[in-house]
Amino acid sequence: MTKTVPNAAPVRRTLAGRSTETVDRLLDAGLEVLREQGYEQLSMREVCRRAGLTHATAYGYFSAKQHLVSEMYWRRVERWCETPIVEGTPTERLARVFTELAELAAAEPELSVAASAAVLSRDPDVARVRTSIGAAMSGRVRLAAGPGCPEGVLDALDLAVSGAMVQAGMGHSTYPEMAQRLTRVARLLLADRPGAGADEEQAQ
Repeated sequence: MTKTVPNAAPVRRTLAGRSTETVDRLLDAGLEVLREQGYEQLSMREVCRRAGLTHATAYGYFSAKQHLVSEMYWRRVERWCETPIVEGTPTERLARVFTELAELAAAEPELSVAASAAVLSRDPDVARVRTSIGAAMSGRVRLAAGPGCPEGVLDALDLAVSGAMVQAGMGHSTYPEMAQRLTRVARLLLADRPGAGADEEQAQ
């Protein structure tokens, strides 16, 4: 077993147990600035000004704008994952999940584009949030695919979702187009699974 070396990793900020009011003020101010100025022009200085907080306070919660944006996006993903999975065949359920994901991204396009860049940061605080986002999305896809879905198929779906989100965030496709493409991928991957063919026939 590998031993953990004390103090080997950078100290990571956690919002657990911190002032909810302060976190919300920073996130609300950050989204306001993001909508108005875009990700490139977003600055923690302006976020602090609008939130009415000092830099010292803000940086005690968020290490950088990448961390702030990632947390904004994570909270939306977290709320989405709390909604029930629709009934139907595996591909019907997955199609709905992909449509919901597209609607989530399209509802706040500036945030979705910003998150595509922010979550790639090597900041350890961002890495923690990125892991949570990835695990939540993967878990929702797995719930929709249903029990017994081969691990290889689930891995392929995870990769497809990640790639499609990046492409849409870069403007190579719209979010509705992203959902349609992911649904086609799901139909191909699940074509041989029992119970997955009913909606496939309807789609032809």
